[in-house]
Amino acid sequence: MTEEQKSISKKTIWLIAGSAIVLVIVAILIWSHGQGSQPTWLPVSASKFESDTTAMVRLTNEAMVRAGIVAQPVEMRNFSSIISAVGIMEIPDPAERTIAARARGRIEKMFVSATGMYVHKGESLFEFYSPDILSAETEYLIAAGVGDMDKNIMAQNPGMEHHSDPGLLKAAKERLLLYGLTSEQINRLEDNLKVSNTVTITAPIDGIILQKQSQEGAYVDEGASIYQLADLSMLWAEVEVPEADIRFIRMGQTIPIQAEAYPGAEFKGTVILISPIEDQASRTIRVRLAVPNPSGKLRPAMTFTTSVPIAAGNALAIPQSAVIRSGIADYVWVASDNNMFTRHSVTLGALSSDNYYQVLSGLSFGDRVAANGAFLIDAEHDLSQNNPMAGMNMGEAGNKNSGEGTGVVRSIDNERQKITLDHSTIPGVMPAMTMAYKVADPKFLHSVSTNESVRFTLTREVNGEYLITSIQKQ
Repeated sequence: MTEEQKSISKKTIWLIAGSAIVLVIVAILIWSHGQGSQPTWLPVSASKFESDTTAMVRLTNEAMVRAGIVAQPVEMRNFSSIISAVGIMEIPDPAERTIAARARGRIEKMFVSATGMYVHKGESLFEFYSPDILSAETEYLIAAGVGDMDKNIMAQNPGMEHHSDPGLLKAAKERLLLYGLTSEQINRLEDNLKVSNTVTITAPIDGIILQKQSQEGAYVDEGASIYQLADLSMLWAEVEVPEADIRFIRMGQTIPIQAEAYPGAEFKGTVILISPIEDQASRTIRVRLAVPNPSGKLRPAMTFTTSVPIAAGNALAIPQSAVIRSGIADYVWVASDNNMFTRHSVTLGALSSDNYYQVLSGLSFGDRVAANGAFLIDAEHDLSQNNPMAGMNMGEAGNKNSGEGTGVVRSIDNERQKITLDHSTIPGVMPAMTMAYKVADPKFLHSVSTNESVRFTLTREVNGEYLITSIQKQ
């Protein structure tokens, strides 16, 4: 056999072997799928709530009594609550005005000489000399046909009418308006037929002088700020509403406000903005209220409190103690005949002031849920998952509320703050079994490791729940 024939033969053998391996792998996968096996990489917690009806626990009458488990019917309740918040009054952005020089010049006189003074619309603020404004006034009189030459001709001819250029007159008037003169001042200029050395600048709105930013005799450039003025007849009040309650706030809603400066007095605010952005740190949403302030009692930077009543209406309700909250779902244990409990996932709404949850889905009126001892039922379910041969023997080893035991750590659940122990009998407290218990302190979960031998103290709380109150390595 030549070298070339040997090479071809080796390649054929490798090709056949590779094909056989692929066929074996495919056959194994098909067989596994037919057996309905679950992929080993699927976390237990991810599949735990796929079918609530498969999670069932049956208790003995003695276990029910010893553990203090009580089933309570799902009922209808009228849900109402209050959102309380503290805030600070603010000046509305549209209410602030800057009074600035509209041309180069000198401030001859200031009629309003201090901050905090109240001014009315049209009230004189300061007297201003500007060569640019004087020139604009002269141009206006010329455009109006009442310049010095026109006046001399009219004086010699009493019956003669003067003529103006409408286009130039309009442009000259608009220029004066841009310089800050009012229509009344322009009309007086035309009536008097004479320019003045200074022009008086008036307040554009009613308001308070927040800042006085110049002095008499000062030379200013165009755009220099002279006063900061604000209308305080309406203020803004902003409150931070928790994201869980924002659905109860609506545009135009009236909300009461109380100021510490006026005990017993109540002001009203109207919702004008619900922020589209949530504060990630506080998990709240900013709501802005417009608060009328005609009397001027409320002032910027004044603190206030508000109590927003929330009415969610009638809804199914269960006590907070019946709910077991995990990182995956919220669920309850629903009781049926013969002390059988079945796990049901629920969607929860508002929490009332007397600790009842609004149930949005998952339960029906009249269902009976474990209101007390739900954690014990959950622990028994975990026990049956870890050790199917263990029966429901809660409390049957004795009637002590606390005792020490030894065992081996089988698993640690940081999310639910539970530790599963394979332990020996705890005299008077719990028989030997493998069971998941909640820990009294989350630090316990980090002090031991899986498969370590430990010594621990097991304590039964008033509500019947068993807690690991101490644990250490042996």
